[in-house]
Amino acid sequence: MQFDNSFSVQAPIGDVFAIVADVDRVVSCVPGAKVLERRGDDVYEVALKAQLGPLWRNYFGTLTVLERDAGTRRVVMRNRARDAKGRPVGEARIEIGLVELGSHTNVSIYSRVVMVDGMLAEKTITEASAKQMRDFADALQAAVAS
Repeated sequence: MQFDNSFSVQAPIGDVFAIVADVDRVVSCVPGAKVLERRGDDVYEVALKAQLGPLWRNYFGTLTVLERDAGTRRVVMRNRARDAKGRPVGEARIEIGLVELGSHTNVSIYSRVVMVDGMLAEKTITEASAKQMRDFADALQAAVAS
């Protein structure tokens, strides 16, 4: 599955990049997510409690920063996710790009998600992703404002 999202944050591009380039800060903007441990340079263990349809589920993952480029204002990450029992559930590649538009910064997030066969219905994931992206945009705006 692929997700292509964009939204505007009322803040200078440098302030927004400082947050999206910092794993601890950007993960804290994802509803239900937290960094559990830093395993090395740009490798983190993360957790996510997410609502998928009527159910809440706990996921864990290894998040790796593949690219962080201050010149192009781009961050690329990979998350290999597991369920609460440690079974692989999928992998996501997340690409975040920023463009300054006057006093605003346009945030573009492109994600490619590969799920283990039969894990969840695509519609359920798409709906959950849309809600999570709205909440993330609000949290990023609040983080830049603080």
